[in-house]
Amino acid sequence: MNILITGSSGLIGTTLKHRLSSLGYRVFALVHRDNKRSDKKDLTWSIKNDYVCFPQGINIDIIIHLAGANIGKPWTKSHQKAIMESRDAGTRLLVRETINQGIKPKMFISTSAIGLYEDPQMNPVDETGSFGNGFLSEVCQRWESALQPLRESNIPTGIIRVGLVLSTKSGLYPAAALTRKLGIVPITGSKSNIWSWIHVSDLAKIYIAMVKNKIPVDIYNGVAPHPVSQIEFAQKLIESTKKAGQRLLPISFKPLVPAFLLKLVLGARSQLTLTSQNIVSPKLPNDIFEFPHIDSALNDLVNG
Repeated sequence: MNILITGSSGLIGTTLKHRLSSLGYRVFALVHRDNKRSDKKDLTWSIKNDYVCFPQGINIDIIIHLAGANIGKPWTKSHQKAIMESRDAGTRLLVRETINQGIKPKMFISTSAIGLYEDPQMNPVDETGSFGNGFLSEVCQRWESALQPLRESNIPTGIIRVGLVLSTKSGLYPAAALTRKLGIVPITGSKSNIWSWIHVSDLAKIYIAMVKNKIPVDIYNGVAPHPVSQIEFAQKLIESTKKAGQRLLPISFKPLVPAFLLKLVLGARSQLTLTSQNIVSPKLPNDIFEFPHIDSALNDLVNG
């Protein structure tokens, strides 16, 4: 079976590409090329130049769409534009050319994010939850609406709304692990803020479960079953590093960084650190999760 992945060099893409290849799938990467002088080589695409080059006669059974500009970089006006265009215009382009070039995949699995939902949200929210009004929610809404032509063409279309991904490679955990070595685990905004997280390994298993028809092609929240408060995350990180016997400063300081200071320093991007969303995934079977609890996930990452 042939699987095409966009965003294959990102955190989720590299993990998923490796897992799928090890399971015997033939995995292709659709690589972005913006250079106007570049030829339309096999398996390249460009939002700027408005093309997707599927090799003639290629058989693509499944498309997994992960591509999008990094939201962790400073939110300058130009980068906010890149965040939006890479997801909205990029998805519309990929969807249009998938249909126009007659690719006809058995399923199309797209990515979205839990930033779609209202924030803050302390009560549990499943896939039917109300959408928010901020920048991230607008990005996600346009990202998902771009998939509609697939459904109209009777192509089964799934969406994984990804939560806070924990990995040793990038994101929250490496930064938290570094400050932890200095005896500091900062709390941003409020210790009661809720983080809906997922271990990157379990996130990859959700995509794979859909590929293997172990779960229906549908919309799922890509989060672990048990969200945690920031103070619980900090405490579990301290416990995990102590259990692993890491060489640390002999203090465990959990300072509260005020919301106003984060907004002053980070601007609109402070939304990422101040988020409080209690997102749940009731449609996902329990056996998908190797790391359903934060302590097991952190123990794995600390020892990884």
